Amino acid sequence: MNINPLLDLIAKCESEGSVAIQGVNSSYDVVVRQAFTVYPPKVPITTMTVSNVLLWQSEAIKQYRQRFNTNRGYSAAGRYQIVKSTLKGLAGVCCELTDLFDEKTQDSLAIGLLSKRGLDLWLDGKISNDAFADAISQEWASLPFNTGYSYYAGDTHGNRSLISREKVIKTLQCVKEQ
Repeated sequence: MNINPLLDLIAKCESEGSVAIQGVNSSYDVVVRQAFTVYPPKVPITTMTVSNVLLWQSEAIKQYRQRFNTNRGYSAAGRYQIVKSTLKGLAGVCCELTDLFDEKTQDSLAIGLLSKRGLDLWLDGKISNDAFADAISQEWASLPFNTGYSYYAGDTHGNRSLISREKVIKTLQCVKEQ
């Protein structure tokens, strides 16, 4: 089954809007705006190892906290905007610390996150499109929960849904019908 339309939808909401703003070649090299503002990567993140991305994420969080005198920090990186704690948890499972944080690794990480949210159950018809949409909205804040709002709407990070629930469900239906 080709899940690329789902990966493309996630990327459209999570990172593609920042490609031109950050002057990078693709959404695979995008980092969250707050981190880019205070500590932009010195090289494209697709040329870094996973270990080096984790180091960059730690420093980006530290720099943000120091500059704004806050406990908050921002570290989301790549096409699927994977935060440090998530990347650290996936290292050794979906990738190795020595792997490049390139397109292949980032796609593998996203598929790993989808799997944790029930991808196989959904593909096997054991959970509905609505249930899977709810599950992935808890991984990617830009995707709507069943309320139509981000699962994380109203949090201190300003998360919000960037696409309609209808579009998510339609994409899921298209993936299943292939």
